[in-house]
Amino acid sequence: MLMIGWVLRQVVAAAEREYYDPANIQRALAELETRLDQGVIDEKEFERQEDALLDRLEEARQWANGTL
Repeated sequence: MLMIGWVLRQVVAAAEREYYDPANIQRALAELETRLDQGVIDEKEFERQEDALLDRLEEARQWANGTL
């Protein structure tokens, strides 16, 4: 039973590192801009998704500083 808890903590920690990795967020922002430029999404959708990614970037900074 203790091993399952350890494994779950490792999975959560890996997921958090991936989610809060600023490079991943920056890559998502660049991809979003490309989608806007290609006409895949409109300005309103771009702004909605950009806001969410910028919020996530701020959360990543807080997470990295241990203040989240």
